[in-house]
Amino acid sequence: MQPINFPVLGNSLIMAIVILTHVFFAFVAVGGLVLAFVSEWIGYKSGSAYHDRFAEGYVKFLSDMMKLGGVLGVAIVVFTISLFPEFAKKLYNIFFWPLFLEVGLFMLMMAATICYRITWGTAKSKARHIAVGGIAALAAVAAALVINAAHAFMLTPGMYFEEPTLFNAVFNPTMLASSTHLMIPCILNAALFAYIYAFFKIRKAANSDDAGYYSWMADFSGKIFAVGIFLQPLSGLSFLFKVKSVNGGIFMNIINGNVARFFWPMVSLGGIAIIASVIYLSSRSRLRAILLVGGLAALTAFSFGGYTRERARKPYLIYGQMYMSEAFAGEPTKADVAAAVKPDAKSSLQKYGCLACHKYKGEGGTFGPVLDAHLKHHPKDWLKKFLKTPPQAMPPFRGTEKELDEFVEAITK
Repeated sequence: MQPINFPVLGNSLIMAIVILTHVFFAFVAVGGLVLAFVSEWIGYKSGSAYHDRFAEGYVKFLSDMMKLGGVLGVAIVVFTISLFPEFAKKLYNIFFWPLFLEVGLFMLMMAATICYRITWGTAKSKARHIAVGGIAALAAVAAALVINAAHAFMLTPGMYFEEPTLFNAVFNPTMLASSTHLMIPCILNAALFAYIYAFFKIRKAANSDDAGYYSWMADFSGKIFAVGIFLQPLSGLSFLFKVKSVNGGIFMNIINGNVARFFWPMVSLGGIAIIASVIYLSSRSRLRAILLVGGLAALTAFSFGGYTRERARKPYLIYGQMYMSEAFAGEPTKADVAAAVKPDAKSSLQKYGCLACHKYKGEGGTFGPVLDAHLKHHPKDWLKKFLKTPPQAMPPFRGTEKELDEFVEAITK
């Protein structure tokens, strides 16, 4: 069966778009359930009707939004299996039981969230109702941590391939630092989403009661975001230096390599968010438009950060082990074309996984240079030498000398 190459965008870019979109909604869902649970508890203890209204409104919104998050989650699985079948087989085999647990946690979160919503105001015991919200929030956090373990494994597999145990896979070198760096944005995104909603609702409030509530909501969620944003650089530095201690090559790729053009804009946007938060807090929450600008900068920075992390492990799907072409590092490529057959350039590039990163005649990935012109402008001997010892961001050709000769002949004719 021929590999699938997603048109125009390429396999890696379409995966990044779907994943980052899902991550945004997932962050809001996880953080939103935590905020709703805490807010209802505060309202219960203090008698604040605003806290209770905030929690109820957020849960109602999340109940609908989670449907979209579920669809995007399914899309990730479908795209992974279809576009990277060997990688999917390997990753799902390693993380079968954690992913099985993930399904259970997701179902528990959905069931608890629905129960939390439909029993609002009708539950006989407020304490029990809050407990249901706590179960929903806890299940959401646990599900996020399980997925994060697999994501961290792809960047730093650690000792797993020397000692293949589930413990080594889950508790890989960056799992804990990555988890902290994951949970803070969940709260920040949820608070920011509530702040943006309140910011625009204040002006359209139908009466003074609504105006007072939305003003409170903007202050409540705005302060959570403005204070919490100071923690994000600390967790980010912790994660970055943990990566450095595990693999200096990944670290240098992030700060001074192919990924730096995404990393430093992320840092700049994060700086804007922090400055805006300082101004907002100094104004005693009066300069709301300033925080809105800072929040949008932070939201963009989160997207840049997610993409930076995805790009940091290239040209690998699992760093140091499986290339974007789905070939394992150190394993020779198996010839599956008879010697008498002379394949064309496109099928040869496809066979050896080159189109996972490069585009040729309008098909393939978007991470590497377009090959149409490059293949015409270099002699065969130069190409052979280049394929044996390519730059760091590109895997070397793993076939035999005969296969290399046939490959170069096919792509240059």
